[in-house]
Amino acid sequence: MVTAYLLLNVRPGMESKVAEELIKMKEVKDASIVYGEYDIILKVVVPTMTKLQEFVLNMRKNKEIEKSSTLISTAP
Repeated sequence: MVTAYLLLNVRPGMESKVAEELIKMKEVKDASIVYGEYDIILKVVVPTMTKLQEFVLNMRKNKEIEKSSTLISTAP
């Protein structure tokens, strides 16, 4: 299994809407709206790196998401 944390910037005022949409996805285990440089932090768990790539590419189709950064966890 691959665990990753995605840091997202979204259009102003769209934080709640985007977080609510993303938490419904089976790969997303947690979604938090945060203050600071990023707007939302996601915890994503997928079976393979290929599935992570597919998830990220699909997520980026959301027009409300302006920028994302993916951090892949190395912890068990």
